[in-house]
Amino acid sequence: MTKAFYPRRRFRSISITGYSCELNCEMCRGRYLRGMIPAPSPPLLRKIMEDEMKKGVIGFLISGGFDKGGVLPFRPFLNEISEAKKRGAIISIHPGLIDEEESSLLREFVDIVDFELLSGKAAYIKGGNPDLYRKSFEALMERGPKTVPHVIIGMPFSSFEDFKRSVDLSYEYGAEELVVLVFIPTVGTAFQNFAPSLELVKRCISYARKKSNILSLGCMIPKNMKKEIDNIALEEGVDRIVLPSIDRDFQWFDACCSVPENMLYLFK
Repeated sequence: MTKAFYPRRRFRSISITGYSCELNCEMCRGRYLRGMIPAPSPPLLRKIMEDEMKKGVIGFLISGGFDKGGVLPFRPFLNEISEAKKRGAIISIHPGLIDEEESSLLREFVDIVDFELLSGKAAYIKGGNPDLYRKSFEALMERGPKTVPHVIIGMPFSSFEDFKRSVDLSYEYGAEELVVLVFIPTVGTAFQNFAPSLELVKRCISYARKKSNILSLGCMIPKNMKKEIDNIALEEGVDRIVLPSIDRDFQWFDACCSVPENMLYLFK
């Protein structure tokens, strides 16, 4: 049975940069940070995580805006993250580009890394380049905690071959799970008219299905294409889907879709 994910009562997303994004790239210009709880200082992060856990929250995604180099400034927050983990929280992080030392460091402090694996010209949009993204992913897979690559369909200036390269890297490095996202053309950005076609979506998901043990359709999906993309994903046999728009029998979890199988029982 396909697993459906509805992160509401037991899972929270927190921005450790508040509503600020130094990179401010044309992906969204920081717009989607406003859907997260702002915690731009370590004391505030500690308080928010303590308060949320008292309400029954189990899992947290630590995210935020990137600096000019495509990096999430997470180091000042590690003590607070560690304390929450000791109290039983499941911690996921979206760190951006990362080196070997930071990969080893995260292994001590978090359970899951959500990593956007970009290839081709699209990698330059988010402060890096294809080689830096590959090296970051390699460091995480070799030294870091459980890492779940996220690949994006329809990125501006990218091709099917670029998407395929990201999927192939995930497969080559032995990732257990792959999350597929679909680029959202955000109004007010330079890319507001870069909507991917449904034909490209189907071709990409079909390829990813062949190269993945656990394939998920994640939460980044254009709203006006959500039902069609959900249909394509389910027809192609995804194992997990976030907030499905289709009425079907699912096994439901109140969590992020990158939570590993051995932790899902906590989010039923």
